[in-house]
Amino acid sequence: MDLSANVELLFKEAGDDHADRIRAAADAGIGIVEIWSHSDKDLVGIEKALNDTGSRLWSMLIEGRAALADASTHEGFLEQVRRASETARRLGCERIVTGSGIGFPYAKRQKQHGIVVEALKAGADIAAEQGVVIVLENLNTRVDHPGTLFDTTAECLQAIRTVGSPGLALLFDLYHSLQTGEVAEEELAGSIDLVSHVQVADLPDRTEPGTGSIDWTDRLRALRGLGYSGPIGLEYVPTTESLRSLAHIRDVAAAL
Repeated sequence: MDLSANVELLFKEAGDDHADRIRAAADAGIGIVEIWSHSDKDLVGIEKALNDTGSRLWSMLIEGRAALADASTHEGFLEQVRRASETARRLGCERIVTGSGIGFPYAKRQKQHGIVVEALKAGADIAAEQGVVIVLENLNTRVDHPGTLFDTTAECLQAIRTVGSPGLALLFDLYHSLQTGEVAEEELAGSIDLVSHVQVADLPDRTEPGTGSIDWTDRLRALRGLGYSGPIGLEYVPTTESLRSLAHIRDVAAAL
């Protein structure tokens, strides 16, 4: 399995310039990278670093973190989809990431789901026209994202099926899934075709694989058994120097 490094968190030893972090990742043998925001970055430098190293930008965020259960946020969300899609195309990136945003305890959950789906459908149409895919991420509410509406993989998959567009797929974040007690084999059974990307970090503290409680050989083997063949996104907070933090997950991935 290939690995993808999130250079917001990894290779910070190379400095604040994300282009330099991309080069450092390439020097370490990782030619697939991810970023979060894009409006605050030197896109010219990033584009050059990608071209110079032959690296691929695998995912980036739709900015703004809109609460999509509030219909008044949809216009702003769609504008951010347009901006992210344009930047993604420029950088050769095919995936732009979103979550559902927070839910509202005073409103019926089913109704909120419907409102979120409306935004995702409109966004997916825009993304598909630009040749990119919105990837909807499951985010846990127990530790990292309290109040998030779509805090289970099942809810994300339900929305993706309802939209039914090539412009919308799942970013399965295994760290968030494990924090909620999910089992990937159960959650993704019959749905692996809807998964566009997978990200990982160890429990309980979102550190590098091998520092926590997860059996990564078992977890990656399960993903491969389901039929996932894409890269594994490394979105963790390293407890040591970035290159050293890769050792365990590299060994696991190489042995599969």
